[in-house]
Amino acid sequence: KEVCADLGWEFSSSLYDEMVAANVKRLEELEKEHENNVLDEEDQSQLCGVWQSKLDYLCSIGDSEAATALATSKIEDKTVPKSHRIDANFSLFRVSFFHGCNIKGMSSAIEKATELIEGISGGDWSARNKLKAYEGVWSLAIRDFTRAAHLFVDVVPTFESYELADFGTIIRYTVLACMIALPRCDLRKKLMHHGVMAQALHSQYQDLREYFVSLYDGRYSDFLVCLARIEVEMKRDPLLHPHYRHYVQEMRLRAYKQILQAYRSLSLQYMANSFGVTTEFVEREVAKFAAAGRLQCKIDSVAGTVITSAHLGDDSVRSKEAPEASLDRNILYQTTVKRGDILLNRLKKLARVMDF
Repeated sequence: KEVCADLGWEFSSSLYDEMVAANVKRLEELEKEHENNVLDEEDQSQLCGVWQSKLDYLCSIGDSEAATALATSKIEDKTVPKSHRIDANFSLFRVSFFHGCNIKGMSSAIEKATELIEGISGGDWSARNKLKAYEGVWSLAIRDFTRAAHLFVDVVPTFESYELADFGTIIRYTVLACMIALPRCDLRKKLMHHGVMAQALHSQYQDLREYFVSLYDGRYSDFLVCLARIEVEMKRDPLLHPHYRHYVQEMRLRAYKQILQAYRSLSLQYMANSFGVTTEFVEREVAKFAAAGRLQCKIDSVAGTVITSAHLGDDSVRSKEAPEASLDRNILYQTTVKRGDILLNRLKKLARVMDF
């Protein structure tokens, strides 16, 4: 009913009644199996397996209320082994995740699972590994991209939480989080020099590889095309949809910072050509970020140039004949020469008063 209401599909009462009958029959079978196992309490693992099967089935048919009630009862039952209580917590997380990305419910499940896992003597590697995947998804939900990036990079080589998401989705989440959170020096190491990630990006997810490489290599027009495609995908993802505007804006800002970092001044036309957009769009974007203090630069509308903050007082840069691409290394060279002259003069003065 909820799906038909959300998507505007025609509701079929006969199909609904048929599905309800099938669900009732399957739940009765699971309940009967559970009762039979209760009579023989010697095999505790088999007993836990039955209620877990019921919990998984309730999650699969979207009965969030019944699934939450069953999982909560098992989590609070101290006689249930900790490993099974941890699995029940993960089930609670999935219920909250798949039903509207309930951040409060996801946070509560992560907190309880962490508490249980930390309490296991000697540690449970499989549970800890799964927790990283779940916590990574939760970090994306609360817009903590930095934490999500580090968690996903760690979990990709040993990913086993297929009940949460498929491997391709985790790869996509990893790239998106790394692109916005990690510094440039770490991006290549984490994405292209990371064995499993590199193999996946080269073989199956070349669109994500192009998204990363286009920014890393400074192909900004290609990068904006990739970013537009990423925006469409994020809009369709219930987890990422609340953050797509913020993400796209921050990634454009990152590209602007990267291109401006290499120059002392840059013409708006050159910048527009690099990004494949109009000068009006670039000027509007740069002005917006500069006014907010996110870009350390100033626009000279008369000369049609963008001047970085380190050179705002340099008249030669502000002139109309300012070069379109004066590299920062030239400034570093001039500064080094100037400081070298000062040092030599001081050494000469010192030599006059010293007796060798």
